[in-house]
Amino acid sequence: MPDTNPAPRLVHQVMISSTFTDLKEHRAALIDALRGQGLADIAMENDSAKPDVDVIDSSLRMVRDASAYTLVISHKYGQTPADPQRNPDSLSLTELEFNEAQRLGWPILLFIMDAAHPVQVADVELDTAKREKLNAFRERAKQMTPGSEVHRVYATFASLPEFREKAIHAAAGLRRYLDQHPATTPADPIPAPPDLYAEPRYIGSHDFVGRTSELETLSDWAAAADQHPVLLFDAIGGSGKSMLTWEWTTKHATKVRADWAGRFWYSFYERGAIMADFCRHALAYMTRQHPDDFRKMKPPELGKLLLHQLQTRPWLLVLDGLERVLVAYQRFDAAQITDEEANQPTDQIAQRDPCAAIRPEDDDLLRALAGVTPSKVLITSRLVPHVFAPLNQTIPGVRRVLLPGLRPADAEKLLCSRGVRGGSQAIQNYLKSNCDCHPLVTGFLAGLVNGYLPDRGNFDAWEADAEAGGALNLADLDLVQRRNHILKAAIGALSEKSRQLLSTLALLSEAVDYPTLKAFNPHLPPEPEKVEEPREHESDQAALKRREEYEQAVQVRLRSHAPELADTVHDLEQRGLLQYDGQTKRYDLHPVVRGVAAGGLRAEEREGYGQRAVDYFSRQAHKPYDEAETFEDVRNGLHVVRTLLKMGRYQQACNAYRGELAWALLFNLEAYAETLSLLRQFFPQGWATLPDTVQESDASYLANEAAIALWNSGESVEALAAYRAALTAGIRGRTWSGLRANLSNISNVLGSQNRWAQEGRCCNLALELATLIARNDETFRARLDRFAHLATIGQWAEAQATWELLDPMGREWSRAIYGPGYAEYWHAYFLLWQGKLTEEDLAHAEQLARDGKDRTAVRALHQLRGEWHLERGEWELAAESLGEAVRMAREVGQIGAAAETELALARFRLGELDDPRREAEQLASARWVSDLDLAELWLAIGEGDQAREQAQKAYKWAWADGEPYVWRYALNKARALLEQLGAEIPRLDPYDPAKHPKQPWEIEVETAIEQLRAEKEAENRKED
Repeated sequence: MPDTNPAPRLVHQVMISSTFTDLKEHRAALIDALRGQGLADIAMENDSAKPDVDVIDSSLRMVRDASAYTLVISHKYGQTPADPQRNPDSLSLTELEFNEAQRLGWPILLFIMDAAHPVQVADVELDTAKREKLNAFRERAKQMTPGSEVHRVYATFASLPEFREKAIHAAAGLRRYLDQHPATTPADPIPAPPDLYAEPRYIGSHDFVGRTSELETLSDWAAAADQHPVLLFDAIGGSGKSMLTWEWTTKHATKVRADWAGRFWYSFYERGAIMADFCRHALAYMTRQHPDDFRKMKPPELGKLLLHQLQTRPWLLVLDGLERVLVAYQRFDAAQITDEEANQPTDQIAQRDPCAAIRPEDDDLLRALAGVTPSKVLITSRLVPHVFAPLNQTIPGVRRVLLPGLRPADAEKLLCSRGVRGGSQAIQNYLKSNCDCHPLVTGFLAGLVNGYLPDRGNFDAWEADAEAGGALNLADLDLVQRRNHILKAAIGALSEKSRQLLSTLALLSEAVDYPTLKAFNPHLPPEPEKVEEPREHESDQAALKRREEYEQAVQVRLRSHAPELADTVHDLEQRGLLQYDGQTKRYDLHPVVRGVAAGGLRAEEREGYGQRAVDYFSRQAHKPYDEAETFEDVRNGLHVVRTLLKMGRYQQACNAYRGELAWALLFNLEAYAETLSLLRQFFPQGWATLPDTVQESDASYLANEAAIALWNSGESVEALAAYRAALTAGIRGRTWSGLRANLSNISNVLGSQNRWAQEGRCCNLALELATLIARNDETFRARLDRFAHLATIGQWAEAQATWELLDPMGREWSRAIYGPGYAEYWHAYFLLWQGKLTEEDLAHAEQLARDGKDRTAVRALHQLRGEWHLERGEWELAAESLGEAVRMAREVGQIGAAAETELALARFRLGELDDPRREAEQLASARWVSDLDLAELWLAIGEGDQAREQAQKAYKWAWADGEPYVWRYALNKARALLEQLGAEIPRLDPYDPAKHPKQPWEIEVETAIEQLRAEKEAENRKED
């Protein structure tokens, strides 16, 4: 019998997204089609004005209220609402809506207007920048997922009738899909305050016990009456800092105070040494925005917003493992630093305070956290940041607590919870006297007692046995030494296979997933003998069969002995030596375990286990390094280099690093800090001394790469020292190409120091050398460096003549010599400085840089475009380009003083600076200051005195070595600015060669070039 009272059909809401004025009829047709299928349309036609909601909020709310999304793309890009925080890329409203629908995972219907569709002139996008964005948006919208090569199903239409017909069919299909797949609101990865947000959640190795006194300390501190916004727990590794703070944050904090605005936990162990990332996630949680909304904001801006939130409402923030942001941890083996090293921290890169933050702006934020009443900031660290205790005395607002071991009774409880039994007093006495009731060590002892074969788990019997507990001689050791001694004993008690797995994992610097763990299964049989894949032209069936059998044997091998692997993993977990994170599905070691296990390996063990890791990561497929866009693209290569370094195989590590991986780190990713942390291991005596663990030509190459990273990190003195070491080796080894590259790179550093006379001499030497060795690629690069020098000092005619020589030479050079778009970048500046730059020049350079995946060049061209728009008074376009340049710099920890100041000027012209004077003061107090740009900002603000002072500094800087070795464009602008201000033009001395004598290394290069010239002439005479 049919149901006479059927359930009502669910009404699905569908968002309609498109430009408006050019698609009114199409939108009406789409609305009719949706309604014909019983679907409710959400469209701006139905959206009445809301006084408290702006256009971005209104549009994104409509997307969130829907259960499906339809997008119609015409020949217009549409409105681009200006908002530096929520729309930093100046995307159209339609593209913002699409991004939100994609983030929410809604089903998407896509309609694209065909080029043959009749349109009015006003309905075609004429703005060049917007047209590029429209084309990019159209292609991106076709992708099933971001970056996917698979396209979603979409419909094109060449007329309104065709659109109407396709809309009806699509709406019917959408209705069927929605009925079969009821919409569910996706879980927001960031919970709403005041619920706890953990990035990521803490995973402990055992149940929490004891710490009553410390919990009370935390609860007392959290009270509003306490005058310390910051509480810092510092202790050696394994003391239970993370577990204690997690326990209190999750189970006690809300009992102490009911007025928390929210609780945010952030682990630097998992996320890395980036305070800006911490700020972005904290602000996203506090403001209910997406972390990407804060992507383009510079650290001081992020800090300002965060401090405002913290000073407005009582938030609880927990920063776990803060030592990772400090200089002492800027090294390739940060995950394996022992407490012995941490207690005597050093800077392996330059001459900085080891307890200062890697990024100076992070120190400013940490210092400011001491005054964030009514909020509370809980910090754990193995080192005390210098800003908290500059003279070994904590600053006001910071309370420092040295975390002791557990109470004996609690340590006993922890030990017995792991299956150990014995006399209570004997256990407590042992734990107190031998390991100060250290939680991590207590877990290791449990593993030793449970592994005592004569009587498993019997503490009394184990302690009394002279070959077991009695063999641990701990009387004369300090706490760190006792902990490590017991840990070594725990590792020594492992079975051969368990120790092999632990040791292999200890050589890695991060957690591993199951496929990696499986590949390191110590129970696997030997690998089958490798059979190479037949070449394309080979059709030998026997060869194909052998290869197929080999691949099958590899898979069978990896699948075998899974039960034994599970038993080994379980054994390590039971002993407290291995941890599993159920959320990330990764296996990891406590930093103390990783450091002691790796440090205790015998040479042959390090060699064997390390080779296994090297073989595994070398075999993994990866995107070609020259196409790398993220660290994930180079992760396998980094694992190989790091492991080889730990094995002491420096030449092989250099071979693995040299070339495409090195270029990807420097140019694709601008990963200067990571590059330096790797290369520092080759230079134990400092950057100025070449390593003797690799061939001299490789040592010179490594010094050159290190110098590039040092220069881009603002360490120009160290960079010159490394370049000169490489240069000396190049002369000695007669590696002329490398010597020319050294000269080019030294000229870059000299230019950044405003030493134009010496920079010119350096460029001339490079050109002489390139001409002598008669290589077109070397000559091209040397001419380009000479062209850039001449353009900078304003020798326009000679620069043009040099350009006419190099431009026809082509661009098909090795990436080791030339980055795509670099010549066009310098030529564009040459044109800008003469007032001749065009859109076509810029677009051509940008396309070459993007195609070449050269992030450095792309970022520089964004800045150049921004400066061009500033010159033309196009403030919005300038802010867009400069904002992109600044964002890209901040993403890699760089601070571009010029781009930052120019962006502030553009935003001021747009009325987007809330406090212009404060912004200018911050820029003026930064480590690097762009005097000329700052003078223009002060002038725009109306602060004539500051503008005059800054303009005079800019003039003196641009004067450099004196006429003719000046930065011509900047000098002219500074002079014009001073004249506009009615200020006196500084009277400075012209260039005096006596004040700029040749350096010893210049004379060495000249001598080498003359010797080479004589040899070439002698060879020519023989041939004649």
